[in-house]
Amino acid sequence: MNILVKVFENCVLNEQELLDSLIKLSDNNEESLFLTINEGADLTKVFLLGKNFIEFLQNITDNLRINKERIKIISYNLIQDTSVWADIKIIHPVKYFVDAKNFEIICKKNIKKHFGIFVGGSRWSRLLIASTVFARYKDKLLISYWQHHFNKSQKANLYLDELFMQLHDNENLSLIYDDVINFLKHLPLHLKNEDIKDNKNIGYINWDRAFEILPRYNEIFLDVVCETWHEGQCFLPTEKIARSLISKTPFIVYGSKNFLKNLKKLGFKTFDKWWLEDYDKLDGVQRIQNMLKVIDIISKKSIDELNQMYVGMTEILEHNYNTIKSIDSNKMLELLK
Repeated sequence: MNILVKVFENCVLNEQELLDSLIKLSDNNEESLFLTINEGADLTKVFLLGKNFIEFLQNITDNLRINKERIKIISYNLIQDTSVWADIKIIHPVKYFVDAKNFEIICKKNIKKHFGIFVGGSRWSRLLIASTVFARYKDKLLISYWQHHFNKSQKANLYLDELFMQLHDNENLSLIYDDVINFLKHLPLHLKNEDIKDNKNIGYINWDRAFEILPRYNEIFLDVVCETWHEGQCFLPTEKIARSLISKTPFIVYGSKNFLKNLKKLGFKTFDKWWLEDYDKLDGVQRIQNMLKVIDIISKKSIDELNQMYVGMTEILEHNYNTIKSIDSNKMLELLK
């Protein structure tokens, strides 16, 4: 049997399908069950019926007396700890990152804004980053944020509850709250007016369409990348960081701990010559707080200073461009071993 385990953030969406397949497995002592996790989540951070995914599998296989080796897990998390289950295979068949080489633009920088933030679907981390940068540096920011709360036919899914749970003991909560509420009043934010007709408020933009904004990268100095997977030990770079690399744009990244470290293992270079990248040793709110320190420093520079910095980064930016043009899935897996 083959089951695609649908994961969103840290939750399994097709719980019943998975449960039914496990019950069928207990009735057939010869068949194996292949569970494909077609996302980059750390399996110990994914939850199913109140337990993390691995703990759930351990309990149910014990209760149903299923040999654990009959359940084969296929994960897209390139650094998944394979010791947590009897049989885990890591693969990288997804196009989001490696196919960036097919989306060519003319890289001709004309820096007008210090920062770019480009978001389709909201998450608590994206909402915190975008609302804070919007509040502090609106005039220096090129931003899109498609998710909003003005569609009466569906839930907003802005992840406000998750955001305030993350910040419940933060001494600046009232200020953050004000920034978030003000930001929500401006949603949705689009790069061009006609985008409103394509905005179905469904929480994502198809990965291939996400490259349509590449020409706008010529207008920004720094891409504030909000990657998808960020909890636990995980790494699956997507079109979000790929846009920076293919457009020769400097970046900082909200993602999992050691995201930059793993990116370097793939052969890419980052920007620790120009700003501190110690945020990469952190995750969650602490990572965001340290990223905001970098953003604050860059915000104080003039456009002329940013142009000078950019010229100094040319070698690194060209290197990253050439690297993503040549990388493939097999090479990524080999380099991350």
